[in-house]
Amino acid sequence: MAPAVPTTALPAPTSLARARTASTAPALAWHPPSFDVVFVREVSRVEHARRIGGAWLRNVCRMREARVESAVVVISELATNAVLHGRGDSVGFRMRHVGGQVCLEVNDHSPSTVPGPVHVGPDMESGRGLWLVDTLIDELGGRWGFTADGAVAWCVFPIAPNAPRSSYESGGPGSESRGHGLGSKSRR
Repeated sequence: MAPAVPTTALPAPTSLARARTASTAPALAWHPPSFDVVFVREVSRVEHARRIGGAWLRNVCRMREARVESAVVVISELATNAVLHGRGDSVGFRMRHVGGQVCLEVNDHSPSTVPGPVHVGPDMESGRGLWLVDTLIDELGGRWGFTADGAVAWCVFPIAPNAPRSSYESGGPGSESRGHGLGSKSRR
């Protein structure tokens, strides 16, 4: 016999009549849990951010795999940017579900000039990260930018394609920043 394990789940109805009654009862609004992670500012930690973010999108938000793959690249690029260009000891990574939208933030704790995508030559080995973020967020139907102090990169995109946009998307998390377009100047 298996040992009893404490749980917060409601017990299953013992009869079909109770199941019907339970299913017609008013449902509580359920929102996927958000998470905040702080990791040491090391390149090896970017993989952890990708895995955590991808698992959360797949298992908690039930996002389709093609969208998850694009979002994981965005997570990777923003986390890498924070690790390479941040000056603090840590990087903050937060994801939330708000009104059918995913809200993602990467905080490098380093106020700076607001970066943006740049065009780089074909022989350059790096420098395409924010251009890639711009392209993928556009394909996901979202927006992205930085807080006014340049310390937090944020993006908002729908869990499902063609989902209505939430009011959260209009400005980003507590900032006056705007989404970026190709051609913005950047230190990154």
